[in-house]
Amino acid sequence: MRRRINAIALVAVVGLAGCGHTRWSDSKRTATEQLLVSDAIERAVEKVDLRPLAGRKVFLDTAFMDDTNDQHYLTSVLRHQLLASGCRIAAKVEDADVVVEARAGAIGTDRTGVLVGVPATSIEFAGHGTTIPELSVLKRTDQRGVAKISLFAYYRESGLPVWQSGEENVASHARDRWFFGAGPFQDGEIYDEVDFAGERPDTDWFKPMEKQKAEIAGNVDLTKPFVYAGVPDPAKPAATTADSRPADLPPVR
Repeated sequence: MRRRINAIALVAVVGLAGCGHTRWSDSKRTATEQLLVSDAIERAVEKVDLRPLAGRKVFLDTAFMDDTNDQHYLTSVLRHQLLASGCRIAAKVEDADVVVEARAGAIGTDRTGVLVGVPATSIEFAGHGTTIPELSVLKRTDQRGVAKISLFAYYRESGLPVWQSGEENVASHARDRWFFGAGPFQDGEIYDEVDFAGERPDTDWFKPMEKQKAEIAGNVDLTKPFVYAGVPDPAKPAATTADSRPADLPPVR
């Protein structure tokens, strides 16, 4: 009897030791949505040719993007592009030679879908309701992030125009596909290769969507590592020469 009690106690202790709980939660915005928007922003900014402002002390004015989605990320990418194009960023507008004003016509996502089969249907029979599950042969959903931006520059003191970028409108896509209920197979600009339900499948049956690379207007890809070699440190006295600038940046005008 004592052995049976000891065995029960041992099982109870092992069971208690093995109990666990994991808390799951989701962010307000999905990771896919954030990746789509940030990718569209990066590729839209990369298309802006800021080299005509190289060598100037520039203040980036973002006052007209206060209600824009992902304003802070867009501002940071624009500042990065200014630096990569050979501009000097002024912390205050009164310290700048040129003011660059930025605006965003659209920053956001939308979604479309196609179903070949029978969608989920709710029916009522004899006072009782039920739902017939979806029966699909082929199914596809497409989500895209869009960034439409524009910039222009003017002299701070005179207010006269210097330069304008024109409009850059870029979309980044993510596509999910199901075949006879199997899926989703995921591809698009935010994926390196086709994923199956979040993992890379061991098959070449499905080719990924061809990535739409932005035509980079400057000389630096903002998404790749790069060292600005040869840029003089302003804290150290040194003569300013043409050789002190990176070889891949345009000359100061």
